[in-house]
Amino acid sequence: MKTQNFSLAILTFAALSLFTISSSGIAQDRQFAAKGVTEISGTVSYSSFTSVSRGETGDAISIFTLAPQIGYFITDGFELSLGTGVSLIPGFSVISPEDGESTSLLQLFLAPSYNIKTNDAKLYPFLEAQLGYTSLSSGDDTNSGFSYGGRAGLKIAVVEHFLVNLSVQYLLITLNESGATERNGFNYLTVGVGISGYF
Repeated sequence: MKTQNFSLAILTFAALSLFTISSSGIAQDRQFAAKGVTEISGTVSYSSFTSVSRGETGDAISIFTLAPQIGYFITDGFELSLGTGVSLIPGFSVISPEDGESTSLLQLFLAPSYNIKTNDAKLYPFLEAQLGYTSLSSGDDTNSGFSYGGRAGLKIAVVEHFLVNLSVQYLLITLNESGATERNGFNYLTVGVGISGYF
């Protein structure tokens, strides 16, 4: 419940900040996906993931997630973003079961993407690579590794400076012990809906 309230507070703060920026004139009349534009986004999604241990795939588990991201267009169409992948709280989550030790999850992703301009100025299909680091700590045990994947979807400009994002994402999260020779971690398949603002 605390995580849901915290997530709702972050989402509300982000929406109010974007509204204030766009209504105060700070956000100039810029077209989305143009050089110099900054995008702040968040995605609420449904995920299905499977564990991988010693190269063997386990049973699928389903979760809902919140993933914030910030990006900057270094050229027209090409955006470089920093995000938290599938983490519930920006960059850092603590999972506390009723019995046993709590588990801390840290994820940070670099996400270069290309947003395609179409004849309809309100539709922007996009392709995104995701490269990052993940670390899972529980008690004295820490597992970590290089994680990667991709995301594709459509950004729809619904009003000035606000977009709705529809996307499909696949991530391979690596959580290996030190010296592991085979991959351990999770494979995530996500279908998501998000919002973003740009200025």
